[in-house]
Amino acid sequence: MSMDNDIEYKREIIRNCLSEIIVEIDDQLREAGLSCPIFLTVPNSGDAIAMMATPLDPSDADWVHVGEIVRTTVSGRLNGLKLRNREMICGAANTAFGGAEITAD
Repeated sequence: MSMDNDIEYKREIIRNCLSEIIVEIDDQLREAGLSCPIFLTVPNSGDAIAMMATPLDPSDADWVHVGEIVRTTVSGRLNGLKLRNREMICGAANTAFGGAEITAD
């Protein structure tokens, strides 16, 4: 299987259970006392399996914790595949906005 096909296969897994992943992430964020909303999307190209963002500006420590929760949850749907976050530049009008790509390690 080519690398592109492998990434697309992983994305399709995430697309098929995205609503379940979001519920799981929401529960874990609440348990951790983190209240920032998280957006999760699956890109159609590039190296990322998924992308996450928030319209808030959480502390660096909170953002790292959020990233761990998201990676662990997504990894669980991909048979424990080791994942990492890669910061990405993003912007939004009239608000702060942070985002990261989630890629295979």
